[in-house]
Amino acid sequence: MTNSPALDAVAGIVHRFGRRDDDMGRRFPAYWPHRPVQHERHGTRIAIALHMGEDCGEADGMFTEQPGLMLAIATADCAPVLLARKDGTAVAALHVGWRGALAGIVPEFAALLARRGERTGDWVAAIGPTAGPCCYEVSDDIIASFRERYPIDPRVIAPRHRRLDLARMVQWQLGSAGFGQVGACVECTMCHTVDTAEADPVFAYHSYRRDSATRSPGIDVQWSVVAIAPRDKEEK
Repeated sequence: MTNSPALDAVAGIVHRFGRRDDDMGRRFPAYWPHRPVQHERHGTRIAIALHMGEDCGEADGMFTEQPGLMLAIATADCAPVLLARKDGTAVAALHVGWRGALAGIVPEFAALLARRGERTGDWVAAIGPTAGPCCYEVSDDIIASFRERYPIDPRVIAPRHRRLDLARMVQWQLGSAGFGQVGACVECTMCHTVDTAEADPVFAYHSYRRDSATRSPGIDVQWSVVAIAPRDKEEK
């Protein structure tokens, strides 16, 4: 389980990027059982979470200003993005796969903030573990679609033939939207391992692509979470 230094610097919030065996319910017992839920569809809808246990419907992002509401993103190769207003009074979480990145969920979140009269420069963001360009092979058509839509150096999108650098693409989108402070984890969900006494490698993360033949959808995921901490329930 890892933290982002960018988000650690924001007073009054809690967050974690989980690995495959991390138990968020055990780590955050005051928050986890009452979290609002979303049903991820690789789209761009961002829900405003207002109540404990709320069903936010089909969405790939949540925003809240309510203390105690833990926003949780489930991933297994897609990029989890956790965000916080610098004064700790609002948080958000985005689920960004290649479809969401291409469709523009990051610009959509920036537009949501603008509609609320906010500046993206007043927020910090952190990108969690995702499939890296070492392993994340996609079609030529997907790479071409990114290059047609986003006017950036093609090597940012795909540093190797058909290998999408999703984290770097999302980082570029966040920077372009005006988020001045953006952190990113470099661990690849497809190949990053942990040191054990086992002869075979033990993977740190669930991976949709690596384990497509054996994984259980909706179960074999890791969670990334963020919440505004009520003063009497802050969990470090």
